[in-house]
Amino acid sequence: MFGTGTAGRHNRFAGLALALLFTAAGACVGTGGQTGSPFAAVPGEGEDIELLVRNLNFHQVTVYTARGGSSVRRLGTVPGKGEATFTMRWHLPDIQLRVRELAGGDYLTETLPVTPGDLLELIIPIR
Repeated sequence: MFGTGTAGRHNRFAGLALALLFTAAGACVGTGGQTGSPFAAVPGEGEDIELLVRNLNFHQVTVYTARGGSSVRRLGTVPGKGEATFTMRWHLPDIQLRVRELAGGDYLTETLPVTPGDLLELIIPIR
């Protein structure tokens, strides 16, 4: 989780935590009786990423993908003290998320590298 550094600096992301968990979903998929390399890409598989948002705050939030600090795509809302999972096609090498509270707060995560098949977890702490 983001916090203060040893020099007491505050993180500019206001306590938002984004944990990137790399999953090996492709390694768990069976070949379905097909022969050939188990590492060969199957068209249409592994192009999605999954985002789990845990909102520990009381305010409802709306989550967007962001590019250059601007909101690009609305993923959906997460109720206060709730969670939601969003699955999306993703072909870019990195991702940045914007979180807007219904009560008016607006936060931007840092840009992180991502590949299709990854699982992201965004934790919005109590404030």
